[in-house]
Amino acid sequence: MKLFSRIALVIAIVACIGTWFFASQLGANRNELRADKATLTAETAKLTKDLAEKRTELANTKLEWEKTKEDLTTSQGALASSKVSLATKTQEADQLKATLAGKAAELDQAKSDRDTAQTEIKSFKDALEKAGLKDISNVDQLRDKITAQTEENEILGKQLNGVRSETATLKQHIVELTSTPANLRGQVAAVQDTWGFVVLNVGREQRVQPNSDFVVFRNDKMVTKVQVRTVGETTSVAEILPGFQVSPPRVGDLIVH
Repeated sequence: MKLFSRIALVIAIVACIGTWFFASQLGANRNELRADKATLTAETAKLTKDLAEKRTELANTKLEWEKTKEDLTTSQGALASSKVSLATKTQEADQLKATLAGKAAELDQAKSDRDTAQTEIKSFKDALEKAGLKDISNVDQLRDKITAQTEENEILGKQLNGVRSETATLKQHIVELTSTPANLRGQVAAVQDTWGFVVLNVGREQRVQPNSDFVVFRNDKMVTKVQVRTVGETTSVAEILPGFQVSPPRVGDLIVH
């Protein structure tokens, strides 16, 4: 009986030790699980935040894409309008050239008429001198004719000066219609690296013409060179010329023609 009691006591002690050991292990496991749970909670929160940021970036990218499509549609419309405007300006320039040619012909005719009149006067004087005319009435007629011829020469001279002035004005008008003003300045309003073009904040109001070259500067240093392809009322679309590019253009860069 005593032996049985001792065995029972030993078993109870072993059971207590085993219980204590398992309890310690369970406590350690529980603490480890709590730590893992906290880590997983933090990672879940970070992943949730990252997902929200990615969704925001995706929404912004979608908006930028829609804006790019809208800008492209606007540029295409501006291109069509520029083609019509270019055809009109070309027609006006042709008309001015035709008018200039007509005025030049009138000027040549006026010079020819003047030279002919001067030759006739000289021939008439020579004929009188050879004839030795002394008739007062003939001399008066000659004086009247010379006076009339002199007045006609003055009128032709005034007409000649008027034609010259009008010709110079027409030439200046043609230059203004067919060329971009020298040293015209502006800024880069938008950049589309995907298609290799930029939008400039100058257009027909500043007399910008298609195929005009602009140099792009940033901090007084050349960035690149662009060439105008389409011209709108207040903006222009220009192609980036790769052979002159030092660095990509940015919005706000200075442009100089």
